[in-house]
Formats: sequence, C-alpha cells, structure tokens
Amino acid sequence: MDWFDRDPPIPRGGRSRDAAMSVSFYHLSFRSGSRAGGACAGAGHAYITRTEEYDEPERDTAVHTESDHMPSWAQDDARDYWDAADLFERANGRLYLSADFALPRGLEPEDQIALAHSFAQELTADERLPYTLAVHAGHDAEGREHNPHAHLMISERRNDGVERSREQWFRRASSAHPERGGAPKSRTFHGREWMEHARERWAELTNGTLERCGRRERVDHRSYERQGIDREPGEHFGPGAAHVVARGQSHDRLEAAATMADDQEALRAIEAEIARLEIAREGLVHEVSDRDEPQSGRRFIPDRSEPDRSDDLIQER
Repeated sequence: MDWFDRDPPIPRGGRSRDAAMSVSFYHLSFRSGSRAGGACAGAGHAYITRTEEYDEPERDTAVHTESDHMPSWAQDDARDYWDAADLFERANGRLYLSADFALPRGLEPEDQIALAHSFAQELTADERLPYTLAVHAGHDAEGREHNPHAHLMISERRNDGVERSREQWFRRASSAHPERGGAPKSRTFHGREWMEHARERWAELTNGTLERCGRRERVDHRSYERQGIDREPGEHFGPGAAHVVARGQSHDRLEAAATMADDQEALRAIEAEIARLEIAREGLVHEVSDRDEPQSGRRFIPDRSEPDRSDDLIQER
C-alpha cells in the first residue's frame, strides 16, 4: 500500500456545509493495487463492473461502466488490458490505482454518471492514462437510493500513441527510443500535494453539479477542524432554531427547536457516516477479492510481432 492508504494526518471526512438540509456527503479514498500486495487487476475489473463471477443479483448494480485511453489491443474489451497488466507488469510495479467516491443522492442517474465521468477524465486526460469507471446504484434492501458511488481503476502507463504489443506495453520505457520500450509511467499519483489537489477538485466538481441541478447543499473536502467549525454538541443551533428566533419566540421554544434540529442533523450525520462506511467497506471487499483471485487468471498468448529487445539497455522515465 502507498502512503495514502495508511497515513492518518491526511485530511479526510469533510462534510456538507449545511448538514441539516443536505442529502449529500463527501467521501473519496484511494488505494494502490500492487502485485506485492496481492492485488489482481483482472479480478478488480470484474468486481467493479459486476461481470463474470460478480454478476449476481444480490450485489449492488453497476448502472454504468466505461473505459478510456486504452491501447488499440484493448479498445474492444478493457478486461484484456487489466489481464495483461497482471501478466506483464513488473513484479515490483503498481498494477493500478483505485478510487472510491460517493455521488450526491437525489440526482438523476445521468447527472451522477456525468459527474463521475468528469472526475475520471480530470485524473487521466492530460496523460491519457487508461482507466475503467463503474457507477453503482447504491440501493438499499428495499430498492431505495442509499449510497450511490463510483469505483475507478487507473493505470499509470501513459498512452503516448506509440503502437505496442501487450507484452511490450508493460516493459520499461525508453526515453531515447520510445518504440523499443514500454509505455512510459506517470509520476503524478504521489505525494501529499497531489492528494490534497485531487480531494479539492472532487469537491469542486461535486458542488458545480449540485449548483447546476438547483441543489442548495455543498460539500467540503476539508475536515470540520480545518474549516474552523466547532462541532461540540449543544453549541450549534440549526436552521429550525434560527427560524424560531426570527419569529421572536421564547427562549424555551428556542431550546426545544434547537434540540429537534440538532437531533435531525445528528440523524443525517449518522446516516451519512453509515453510507460512507459502506462505500469504504465495498472498496475493501474489492481489494480482498483482488487478492483471492488466482493471478494466473485469463492467459494471453504473448504477441511476438515485435522482436524481443529485453536485452536492450532501457531506462524507465
């Protein structure tokens, strides 16, 4: 696991700026899928897209899947790309970076999908990084919308337009002779600065969608402490209490209204936390499913159309 999987100082768990009337909340987490950590990219793809052994009625439905920036040999089936990563990526290389993120509840499905697509492109378009995105409905047992969310798998191998076979794609890159080496690797997804920027951009994209859809609530990627909000119980009077004050009602009525507003806010906060934990749990199930999958998986016959230049001195960028 990379640093962002285990370092507690990274800011997490921002909440809606108006929790008393919000049905949206902020959740974004990243994980590193490496062979050393037992990950299997092919199994991860099957899990998030709900295909093969994960195409079961009791599982949360994938209402949308897409892949982009794939090399020519994986244009028709992105699973081919992730299987090839399992076979040919270097033993100490990262197979993929995964992201799990909550989508605002109450939006039309097409708006949720468009938002998830925008974030996927935000992270990958500049370097044309291959990715697979899956949006899950997040329905509860009664079929009601509960925790709509998305899973994103990103490859760090940049699609630079050079035609390569499956096997060559995952070799070391050559800056001097790109056609001889593998696809160059991105160095973007490292460090605290990148993490903070990604979290901020997801909040901005989410808020932009909420505004376009006529929704009043907003999310913030920062913790309450970083926002300068004191969330000690009993000190916050919600909008219900403020309405009582505006009407000039008594202090007793104010306390009663404030208690009711705080109870409602606490309930919403608990519901949001439950949904967040469910998304985090699904991400962990995804990770465990990767590890449980035999890494032999679906095998390819190596493409030998390119001469074997494994003895060439190639420097990775």
